[in-house]
Amino acid sequence: LHAALRNHLGIHVQQRGSLVAPERLRFDFAHDARMTSDQLKAVETEVNQVILANYPVKSAVKSLQQAKSEGAMALFGEKYGETVRTVIIENGTRYSYELCGGVHVASTADIGMFIIVSEGSVSAGVRRVEALTGGAAIAYIQDKLDTLAHVAGQLQTTPDNIVQRISVLQDEISQNRKLIEKLRREIARQTFNTQIDALENLGGVSVMLLQLEDTPAETIREMSDWFKGKAKSGIFVAGSSFEDKPLLMVTVTDDLTKTYQAGNIIKQIAPVIGGGGGGRPNMAQAGGKDVSKIGEALQKAREVIRQMAK
Repeated sequence: LHAALRNHLGIHVQQRGSLVAPERLRFDFAHDARMTSDQLKAVETEVNQVILANYPVKSAVKSLQQAKSEGAMALFGEKYGETVRTVIIENGTRYSYELCGGVHVASTADIGMFIIVSEGSVSAGVRRVEALTGGAAIAYIQDKLDTLAHVAGQLQTTPDNIVQRISVLQDEISQNRKLIEKLRREIARQTFNTQIDALENLGGVSVMLLQLEDTPAETIREMSDWFKGKAKSGIFVAGSSFEDKPLLMVTVTDDLTKTYQAGNIIKQIAPVIGGGGGGRPNMAQAGGKDVSKIGEALQKAREVIRQMAK
């Protein structure tokens, strides 16, 4: 793994710590960037190629000077005595040569299989790779294949066609969202048309108070534009629950903003739904926590507008 990382990331890579257990390992190394999926795949592939090549793994005790002169790699910051244990992996051509106290296989094929399961940051300039080997790696792959088969079954397709099936479903979802948005807008238009001829008169001002269901802010803003275009002069107050969250919006036509400011109205009614908000004199909105209080907030708006008229 150390050799493969240096081959694909650069010779600046040096071991900074490790854990080697029978079927899993953790390897910390000097590197200042997240490894890409392509880099991880390339490293994993190279390690497995060396495993499959069944290179012999040989160890020998030598003088530190001899080992270094032969090109053995020493760990940064490690203190070595006059004699060291060296480990070399080669089969005609040297693959790696390090000073090492471990390595417990006679040949690389003894490892069986190698799967990287995670890569992440340990500290500034130090990354960590965690991997599985042998039977644990096989069990990991089998578990992923079982999950893949289950997902394919849920999607009513085969594992080989999951990507295409998801693409089709994403297109269907996109089309359905567009249809839902169109229907929401049509419902909003019908609601608006029903109420525009029955405006309340509060202190001599025309007011539309609307309690809506499942209507997003974008649609309510569009309704407020319809109101300004139709009523010419007045105040529009709407409350809606959307995705289980309450929303309040107030729009005041420009001719009335000296007396009735949308921001002032919203600040007084937003606490009713457990929230807050603000905005410009002619438009303001607020979010909150309690959708059950939307009706009370609209009633509060009625009282606030009456009070402002005095």
